[in-house]
Amino acid sequence: MNAFEILKELNSCFGPSGNEKEIAAKIKKLVKPYATDIKEDVMGNLIVHVAGKGPKLMVAAHMDSIGFIVTHIEKEGYLRVGMVGGIHADDILATPVRFANGMKGAMYENDNAKKRELDTMFIDIGASSKEEAEKKVKLGDMAIYDTPVRILGNAKADDKDAKIGSPYLDNRAGCVAQIMAIQKLKKPYYDTYFVFTVQEELGLRGAKPAAFGIDPEYAIVVDTTLVDDTPGANHVGTCHLGDGAAVKVMDKSVICHPEMVDKIMAIAKSKKIKAQLDVLRAGGTDAGEMRKNGNGVWTGGISVATRYIHSPGEVCQISDINAAADLIAAFTETK
Repeated sequence: MNAFEILKELNSCFGPSGNEKEIAAKIKKLVKPYATDIKEDVMGNLIVHVAGKGPKLMVAAHMDSIGFIVTHIEKEGYLRVGMVGGIHADDILATPVRFANGMKGAMYENDNAKKRELDTMFIDIGASSKEEAEKKVKLGDMAIYDTPVRILGNAKADDKDAKIGSPYLDNRAGCVAQIMAIQKLKKPYYDTYFVFTVQEELGLRGAKPAAFGIDPEYAIVVDTTLVDDTPGANHVGTCHLGDGAAVKVMDKSVICHPEMVDKIMAIAKSKKIKAQLDVLRAGGTDAGEMRKNGNGVWTGGISVATRYIHSPGEVCQISDINAAADLIAAFTETK
């Protein structure tokens, strides 16, 4: 399967923060033939061990997505919701959504709202009363974006420079890169634990216990990163689509170890893998918790540059996912 096909498989799953079982099961199926062993911890992190003779390496990509949680059902049948993770109200007007049970609806706002925010918005599932709505959903049910995964323009999925428009590239693109890296591995040097973490969008909650349990000497976080290639970009980040794997220097959660940055970039150069430096003045990743485990962990990051993060239609380039996968695999195999 290519990157686009794997992404479609992952995005067919329901997986908001705290409800990752369905996507974890899909990932487990995709990587099982390549793993020494696989387990899940109490939090729900999926831990894929690929044995090597070197030091312990933890490579982590979060598999949870942002979403919505039902907090109130109006007498007319509309659903009021809270955020699961970071959502901007201006991004979601008229966005289709779906629930775990297959129920579908869309997000709308009060016509009298003076300022667009989640408190002025609601989900319409076609119910005409509270009683009817309660037969379809209940308080505490979660919903996710129900927008398509597609190739932009007239490109094909196997085109070198094809761009993907999709919800939840953050961090399904990172998961795809990590899955492909596992599938590419021939002879890992590091004793590697590929972790698909939970609840990253709620504050890096899954990475901390995973790192504690594995106790790695080295760590790499695999995620998406903001770009600096859209009109009026304000230079929050440094990355451009098509410039290769994004090697993290910093974000608001972590400053990566300089020797890890240098090693990752040196491997990219020696293996002729396209790469760019990722210096980010915002956001955060699981690296923030992995770095602080025990007496400290040699931590780096390999990301996929992505536009419009946390919107229903994020955009990335397939070649960048492939480059990230190649670089993860190369690092794992390099002493």
